[in-house]
Amino acid sequence: MNHNKWDVVIVGGGLSGWISAAYAARGGKRVLLVEKADTFGGRAATNTREGVALNLGGHAVYLDGELPAVLKDLGIALEGGNPGSSGHGVLNGGVYTLPGSTMSLFTSRLLSWPGKIALSRIILGVKKLDESRLPAGSLTEWAERCIREPQVRHLFYALCRTATYAHQQDIQLAGPVLRQIKHVLNGGVLYVDGGWRTIIDRLRKAATATGLVDAVSGKVVEQVSAVARLAEDSTEPHESGGFEIRLADGEAVLADAVVMAVPPAECCRIVNGAEHTSLDVWRKQARPVTSACLDLVMRRLTRPNIQFVMGIDSPFLFTNQSRAANLGRNGLLAVSVIKYHGAAAPDAALDRTDMERSLDLLQPGWRDEVVARQYLPHMTVVYDHAHTGRVALPGPDVPEMPGLYVAGDWAGHRELLADAAAASAKRAAEALLQGRAQETLRGVLNGNRSAV
Repeated sequence: MNHNKWDVVIVGGGLSGWISAAYAARGGKRVLLVEKADTFGGRAATNTREGVALNLGGHAVYLDGELPAVLKDLGIALEGGNPGSSGHGVLNGGVYTLPGSTMSLFTSRLLSWPGKIALSRIILGVKKLDESRLPAGSLTEWAERCIREPQVRHLFYALCRTATYAHQQDIQLAGPVLRQIKHVLNGGVLYVDGGWRTIIDRLRKAATATGLVDAVSGKVVEQVSAVARLAEDSTEPHESGGFEIRLADGEAVLADAVVMAVPPAECCRIVNGAEHTSLDVWRKQARPVTSACLDLVMRRLTRPNIQFVMGIDSPFLFTNQSRAANLGRNGLLAVSVIKYHGAAAPDAALDRTDMERSLDLLQPGWRDEVVARQYLPHMTVVYDHAHTGRVALPGPDVPEMPGLYVAGDWAGHRELLADAAAASAKRAAEALLQGRAQETLRGVLNGNRSAV
């Protein structure tokens, strides 16, 4: 850090932090981004095992969603592959072909003929969904009302779990979930070459290329406090600025605006006086989504025709991410198994046993092919999502503290997952740019003097 006064300080160096930084810099703002970890990326980080890129659990970019649109707007292109819609489902210990295409729909043994017709109608309706008229209520309420065939309903729930990473249909709002399914059906997904660190690296390059963004890692923000704006002729020691940001190492900087690109509980811990603001409301209403993730580097699949599997009567997913993305060398594969957590308390040992049993069914002898593994027993997928307990949409601004904004996967409005992170980050940056422009205009009208 080469000076202590910035236009914008962004707390958090994950996906939303870097998107906010890129947009703020494009608007001409001097930006300092501060990340507490030693490396940038957050849950978009990627580890390397035996030369293979392993994301933190299975990751996919929804091509019809907000993240690709934001990256395109920032001039960032991604390479990778669409894994397609073919796959299998597990029901009552049997492995069946999923009805992912017209041909597989007719040949799949998962559904009766009435069920196949019902599923076709549901899929067609979701693909044509009017996003200005999303249904209200929970996903369960919508499905019980609109899907009469029980087997079709369970299959649709499995699709919803896969698209949202949440096993909470009783509290998930139906509208945002159906919107996400529409994105999957109409755009498909992308598995990113090199893992999701590629996205972070390119966002960082785009942001810092402006010459307006400085970024530091391994720095902990201890407190963010609003400070009074000072008159131009003030003799007080503080510079004019909206916020003081104190770091754990004793350093302090000033900023006109702050973007909190960290979870709601962390926002409340860091922001002085948060208990009297909307931040506290957003923290209390948050319902995190978590999962257990077992990521493997494998020489080969023992059953190469089994590449993607959804649990229909159990909340798990199996996917060979290397079938669509370049993630390693020497033909090694990056394989992920996910167990979606529901309302029950997670059990790390039991979850791992369940995932290994699923692998025994799908890929007999898989242990002999494992080169490296990574187990994440309690991975936070998102810190909040669109659910029935929400009383207010988070952000982008914190009304009680002008100049303070929030961004992250928990600050989505209709968006979910990484799309929520991207959309909220863009909203935060646009709001702060608009807010500063309005303040500048007020200053001109008032004789170019700051308010005390």
